[in-house]
Amino acid sequence: MGARLRVFLTREQDQTLLNLRNLEVPQKVKDRAEVIRLNAHGWYVEKIAVHFDWDKQTVRDVLHKWRKQGLESLWELPGRGLKPKWKEEDIVFLEQCLRIKPRTYNSSQLSQKLNAERNVQLSPDRLRRVLKKRGLIGNELLICHKGKQDPVARAKKQADLDMLELAAATGELDLKYLDESGFCAWSEPGYTYYFQGEQKRLEQTKRRGRRLSIIGFLQPLLSFVYGLVIGGVNRKSYIQMMEQEAADAQRTGRIRVIVQDNGPIHRCLDVQKLWSKWECMGLYIFFLPKYCSEMNPIELEWQHLKKNELSGRIFDDELDLAYAVIDGVQARGEKGNYSTERVKFNPKSST
Repeated sequence: MGARLRVFLTREQDQTLLNLRNLEVPQKVKDRAEVIRLNAHGWYVEKIAVHFDWDKQTVRDVLHKWRKQGLESLWELPGRGLKPKWKEEDIVFLEQCLRIKPRTYNSSQLSQKLNAERNVQLSPDRLRRVLKKRGLIGNELLICHKGKQDPVARAKKQADLDMLELAAATGELDLKYLDESGFCAWSEPGYTYYFQGEQKRLEQTKRRGRRLSIIGFLQPLLSFVYGLVIGGVNRKSYIQMMEQEAADAQRTGRIRVIVQDNGPIHRCLDVQKLWSKWECMGLYIFFLPKYCSEMNPIELEWQHLKKNELSGRIFDDELDLAYAVIDGVQARGEKGNYSTERVKFNPKSST
């Protein structure tokens, strides 16, 4: 087996690539910059390929081009072909609509808007391809509270979180993201195929059932540890999960940082009394700024579970729902090539 493909960066080069995150450049450029940084900080080609869901050869090509061309390799050279029907300012107009206007757009609506206001005719399919090349993709909408955020506090916390993520990428510490969510027996209906002339219907159960809650610890690309309870997650369930994380940190001798929001159970008096104990065991807590849930990647896990694994299904009772959530978590772990573990709560902890 030959030597591992590895690039090396100066401090200035690493900072330049990191700064591309906040610049108005195509998403492909940002992705290539992150590939180079991760490799320079010790990630192998195989791990980077899984992280971006790319082919391994694509990752190698990015690294080889960086060695030969440096920063210029991040941008694509203009190709040949038919002259496009649209101009740069037409797509900039759509990008401004997506950023500024307080509403959502799908590709058909964007195509109609472009035709009506710019007299440019692009099919929804063609427009999707153009936007994708510029780093814009269609996805489920996440509710944001940006108007309530403190921009100064958010910027400081984001800088600190970037440093933690870099330390985790280089193996200096273990970084996990914690959050809670809930499910019910009547999940949101979804689209489905059915025979022409017929209408697909789902019969609702007689009772909606009690809420099933989940608390999880996500370590991107490595593991997902979670627990399920009927009703809401209380401080006893949270403490049991944190005690296990602290014990693991003490056993491995590695610093472990838990990223979480400012939920009531995360800051209650019973929990605060344990902070010094957990720190002595090697477990530290990093609190996100208020109303900044988009900084926690575990939010996407809940979204995928609800929209992909459970969407369009109705469950007879809480037990069937729990089995479906367990299967959904396991399926996502297999797709993402990371381990999953379910913690069983003590009877007194889940009451």
